[in-house]
Amino acid sequence: MARAIVTYSRGWHALAMTRSLGRQGIEVYCGEEAPFAPCFFSKYCTGSFQYPSVADDPEGFIDFLVEKVKELKPPDDEPYVLMPVHKETWLIAKHRERFEPYINVPLTSLENMEQTHDKGRLALLAEEMNITIPGTQQFTSIDDLYRALPEIEFPVFLKVREGASGVGLKKCDTPEDLTSTFRKFVDGYNLQPDEYPLVQQFVQGEDYCCTMLFNRGKKVASMTYHNVRAFPRQTGAGALRETVAMPEADDAAEKILERLDWHGMAEIDFRKADDGPAYLIEINPRFFGGLPQAIAANVDYPHLLFQIASGQTIDASPDVNYDARTEAPIVGLLATLDEIAHDDRVLDRLRNVRQELGAVGHSNVEDVRLKPLWNAIKQAANPSDIKGYLREMFAMHDGTINDVLQSDDPRPAMGMLFPLALMLKHGKLSMGVLTSEADIDADRPRRRFRDMLMQPTWRVLLVTAALYALSVFTTHYEPTSGNLGLLFGWPENFFGRLDSGTSGSVFGAIRHTISQSLILLTWYVVAAIVLRERPPAENKTGE
Repeated sequence: MARAIVTYSRGWHALAMTRSLGRQGIEVYCGEEAPFAPCFFSKYCTGSFQYPSVADDPEGFIDFLVEKVKELKPPDDEPYVLMPVHKETWLIAKHRERFEPYINVPLTSLENMEQTHDKGRLALLAEEMNITIPGTQQFTSIDDLYRALPEIEFPVFLKVREGASGVGLKKCDTPEDLTSTFRKFVDGYNLQPDEYPLVQQFVQGEDYCCTMLFNRGKKVASMTYHNVRAFPRQTGAGALRETVAMPEADDAAEKILERLDWHGMAEIDFRKADDGPAYLIEINPRFFGGLPQAIAANVDYPHLLFQIASGQTIDASPDVNYDARTEAPIVGLLATLDEIAHDDRVLDRLRNVRQELGAVGHSNVEDVRLKPLWNAIKQAANPSDIKGYLREMFAMHDGTINDVLQSDDPRPAMGMLFPLALMLKHGKLSMGVLTSEADIDADRPRRRFRDMLMQPTWRVLLVTAALYALSVFTTHYEPTSGNLGLLFGWPENFFGRLDSGTSGSVFGAIRHTISQSLILLTWYVVAAIVLRERPPAENKTGE
C-alpha cells in the first residue's frame, strides 16, 4: 500500500495533510518532537513516532529520521513519500541525498529555498523581474539608519531577512520605535552587518496568500485565499479564511516560480493596496497554515503532491470552489473578540461615557447634570443592541469548516490541549505558542499531576475557571455551539443527563448542582493534566 511520512504533527496544517492522504487510502506515519500532537489522535494516522528536536539537535533529527524512513519503507516498491511541513523542510532539503535512496522528497532545490527565504535577495529578484514589491531599504550600520530617518515615511515594517511565521517582524510607527527595535533585532538575533534587518514600506491594504504546486517548473494547481480575520489584528495568524480570485497575484507568482524552475509547494504572500496593485511580500517553500482552506476549496495539495512524487500525471488543474470558508480553532474566537475590542462602534459608545464622566467631574456641585451620563450609559449597555451586534460579529463563524473539529475524525481535538498548555507555561498569550510555531522547552522543571491536584497553583485554578466559562458560553451561544461547542461542551453533554430532573424542585436543584460540580471537576482535572510538571532532579552530591 502507498505510504507517506508527515512531520511536525502538532501543526494544524499537518493534521489537514494527514486527513487528506488518509482519506485517499494512503498509510500515513506521523512524526513530532512532542509526545502530544493532534495528528497522533487522528484515525487516519497509521502510526506515530517522536523524533529529536529540530532546533536543539538537528543532526540527531536527521539521523533518526533517516533510520525511521528505512524502517517504514513499504515492500514491492509501493509509492513512498516524505512530506515535511514546517521549518524542518529546510533541514531535510539540505540533507536530501541521505533520504532519496529510500523515499521520494518532493521539494524545490535548496538554492531556491535560500534565495526566496532571504527577503533581501527576493527583493532584488522581484525588482529585476518588474514584480511590484513595497519600497525596501537595507542598512549595514545603525549610523546609516539614523541618517536616513528624516526621509523615511512612517509607519514601516522592520523585518529580519530570514525570519518566518511572524518572527523577526515588527511594525514601527515612529523613528524611536524603529531605531530601538533595530538594535533589539541586531543584538537578539546576533546579526552581522550584511544580515541587518530590512526596513520596508508599510502598504495599507489586505493580505492575500497565493498558493501553488509546481512540477519541474510547470504549474499544476493554484488557489488564493484571504484571511477575513486574524489574531492579533493586521499582523497575526489567519483565523477565518475565504477563497478569492486574484489574477494579478496569481500571474506574478507563476512568473517568478517559473523563473526559478520550482518544484513542489509554494505559498506567496501579497498585500493588495486599497486602490493599487498587489505587492509581493514573501515566498515560503513549504506547506502553509491555511492548507485546510485550500483542501476545502477542492485544491487538495497533499494528494496532488503525493501523486507528483509517485510519478503520476495530473491531467488538469482542479476547479476551485469559492464558497467554502474555514476557521482555526480557538484563534477564530480570539480574532472575533479582538475585532469587537477594537471596533469603533463599541469604542465610540465607551468614549461617550468617559466624556460625560469627565463633564460631571469638572462641574460645579450646584450644576451637576446626570441625565447625559445616564443616556450615554444606557446607549452603551442597550441589551437589544448588544445582542444584535454580537450576532452580527459572530455570523462570520456560521457554516465554517473547523481545522480540527470534524465529524468523521473528532479525536484530534484532544491535541489542542498541547498548545494551550504551552501558552500557559510561557506565561503569556503568544501566537507562536498557540499556533504551535514556538520551540518546545523540554527541560522546564515540572511538578507531578498528583501534586497539581492536591496543591493546585493559581494557574490551575485560573485555567479551570477559563475552561468552565468557555464551555458555558460556547454551548449556550448559538453562533459558537456548532464548532467550539463540540470542543468545550463535551463535559456538559456527558454529565448534563443528570440534570434532567423536575425544574424548580429540590431534587431538580440537587441534580443541577451535582452535574455542574462534576463538569467543574472535569475541567479541574484537565487543567491539572495539561499543566502538570516534573519535580527538579535531586542533588546527589550532597551539596
